[in-house]
Amino acid sequence: MKPLVIGVGNRWRCDDGVGPRAIDALAAEARDDVELLILDGEPARLVDAWAGRASVVVVDAVRGGASPGTVHRVDALGGDLAVAASPSTHGAGVAAAVALGRALGRLPERLVVLGTEPACVGDGGDLSAPVAAAFDELVRRAAEEVATACA
Repeated sequence: MKPLVIGVGNRWRCDDGVGPRAIDALAAEARDDVELLILDGEPARLVDAWAGRASVVVVDAVRGGASPGTVHRVDALGGDLAVAASPSTHGAGVAAAVALGRALGRLPERLVVLGTEPACVGDGGDLSAPVAAAFDELVRRAAEEVATACA
């Protein structure tokens, strides 16, 4: 089964749209070695999407207390999910989905969360300047995670 990259967020809430935009960028590369999906972050939908998968990368806006635009990487199965646990504009968040998946025995074998620290999650379709500046790095790192999973 191909690795799965899930872009979480709402593209009409400034930096919260970084996940869906990352999926758009990966799709533009015409990759056939990965499945791409955009979700709103509702935990049950995330669990359904990644259940039975070998490798999943979730791209999202995450709050970890760093400067806006900082790119975070968290091993969601073995790492500290505090960075992905804060309330978000799109539901309970990735940490709640991991907890639900663990309780149901429906976690993938590998689950990495990549995210940028947001500056703005209000109304608007554009990324903030710091997140826009970090966007190419975020997409590059997502592609690297896929390459690792395919190796």
